[in-house]
Amino acid sequence: MSSLLAPDATAFFDGGGKVRARVRPVHGALKVARSLLTLLSHRPRTALDLHSVNGRTGVVVRYDGRVAAVISFDIADHHVVQVWALLNPDKLRTWNQPDASSGVPQMRGVPGGPGGSNNVPATDRD
Repeated sequence: MSSLLAPDATAFFDGGGKVRARVRPVHGALKVARSLLTLLSHRPRTALDLHSVNGRTGVVVRYDGRVAAVISFDIADHHVVQVWALLNPDKLRTWNQPDASSGVPQMRGVPGGPGGSNNVPATDRD
């Protein structure tokens, strides 16, 4: 995973004070890779799906079928330079609402994603 990241990559985590998340940005390819792997490794039945998130490449993370995180990436020169991990359940609520006609969860952009008014990059509590 770290080979996809720029050497000076930065990751931001938004837990909104609702879930355990880093409260300061994580800097450097290896530290970002470790942080993402830690995020993804603690839950059984984790599913990852690729989606466009606010016009960026993104990954939707589901635990037991519920969206638990939406991760978007800023890419430059074929490497990820910034990672935005939205973990705040309040901001993920729309990702977990079923479509009224089909009962299937709709894939929407991250509310207040990178550059949005509700974006609060949470980071390092450790």
